[in-house]
Amino acid sequence: MALNMDGYRERVEKAVQSFWRTRHASGVRSGKTLDEFVSLLTWVVHSNGLPNARIVHGSNARVPGYFRPTKSWDLLIMNGEILVAAIELKSIADSFGKNSNNRVEEALGSGVDLKEAFAEDVFEGLNSAFSGYILVVEECSKTTRSVKIQMKSFRAMTDFMERPEERDTKYKRNSKGEFPSIDGVSYLKRFDLMCKHLMKKKLYSSACVISAHREPGEGVIYSDISPETSIMFFLAALAGHAQVIAATEARC
Repeated sequence: MALNMDGYRERVEKAVQSFWRTRHASGVRSGKTLDEFVSLLTWVVHSNGLPNARIVHGSNARVPGYFRPTKSWDLLIMNGEILVAAIELKSIADSFGKNSNNRVEEALGSGVDLKEAFAEDVFEGLNSAFSGYILVVEECSKTTRSVKIQMKSFRAMTDFMERPEERDTKYKRNSKGEFPSIDGVSYLKRFDLMCKHLMKKKLYSSACVISAHREPGEGVIYSDISPETSIMFFLAALAGHAQVIAATEARC
């Protein structure tokens, strides 16, 4: 069965525009900035075999944990009593250095807890669910320019370096036995790497970073950083999972 993705881009653009509009009107603490993304995800699941799936968000979006009794997620998708998906919806549009570290730690905590909960049969017979992570990041000079890496005792991974070819020439210990600071990739590229690593280590079924334009030029509302972490890839993965659930139910 072909995936139903018709019109997804317009829906994503609407969600990004709603994010900025709500943020300007009510502030980041309103808790409503990503509501249109909830509508987007609902549409994907309802259009791909699960028309009666129930969307749970807010204080009721809790699942059992392995390292704690319960874990809150931003969004749960339920089909009857079956957990179809657990999804985190996050954004960053200020304090990029501080917030980037917080987002990485949050993503790791949620992903590891859910993975281990399934491994230990905390869900009592349910073997897996779609786990997703969506991060909306403002595209601006602060998120597109190189960011210094400062770590005196060790070197960072080559992936995080702006010019990896300098690793064995400029990125060496000095006379004090310390490593110098070096140019790292931008925050947007860091988030792209984070999402790729989250998927590589199977902490999330799909992880996505959206580069959101606060004041779109030439009609550009958002951009992808790479195909693997694009919103299209994410939505297609969720749609495919919904169709698998629907097909399994049809055979029962």
